[in-house]
Amino acid sequence: MVALALSGVGACYGRTTILRDVSTGRLPGGTLTAVIGPNAAGKSTLFKRVAGLAKGPGTVELTGGAEGAVRYMPQDTGANAVLSVYESVLLAAKQGSGWRVAAGELAEIDAILRALQIEALAFRSLGELSGGQRQLVSIAQALVRRPRVLLMDEPTSALDLYRQIEVLAFMRRRAEEADMAVLIALHDLNHALRYCQHTIVIADGRMVAGGPSEAVITPAMLRAVYRVEARVETCSQGRPVLIVDGTAAS
Repeated sequence: MVALALSGVGACYGRTTILRDVSTGRLPGGTLTAVIGPNAAGKSTLFKRVAGLAKGPGTVELTGGAEGAVRYMPQDTGANAVLSVYESVLLAAKQGSGWRVAAGELAEIDAILRALQIEALAFRSLGELSGGQRQLVSIAQALVRRPRVLLMDEPTSALDLYRQIEVLAFMRRRAEEADMAVLIALHDLNHALRYCQHTIVIADGRMVAGGPSEAVITPAMLRAVYRVEARVETCSQGRPVLIVDGTAAS
């Protein structure tokens, strides 16, 4: 089984330290981990460090996965707008391998597009798509590369509520089926409570909390990190729900 663990991880740009002291327990395959925190807290920097795109101290340990098995899905993919959706996903599938295409690879692309409900967009150019549609294509490009660890930087930010729920439920199923460890930067903390088994909190370039989502997303954390007064209550279906009452006093 694949697992990711971080120990004392930090990130530096030149001589400037942007992120420090991120340590997690074992984040196993088959689970989703929410990475939450205010804007500019260091969440994207953490993903770049784990993906090997930024340098810094600490150890990123991946067990049960092949070299190159970590994939990073940034907020802005910078995809070539001339390509069709299908071409862009096929290009992602063939990165780092030969250009001969097997029937099984085409079938896998078809299955991913169908699962994300974007098969009707297959032969439209990326430049014609809405921001939300491009976000779904980016998810397809990431999944077709069969990562063991997938880092998704705000993958639902441009999606409507229906699509957000569909994508998060799909990613939870996909992680379980593929024994994949998924880290997702989210702003909707109810989504973190509903879909993510683990949560990491980043604030001011440091990890301030980590563990099971319901143990991490607490009134005290929300007051300290987000400066809001909030409660986590249990709904009629037995699920935790975050209710924000207002901003915290200065």
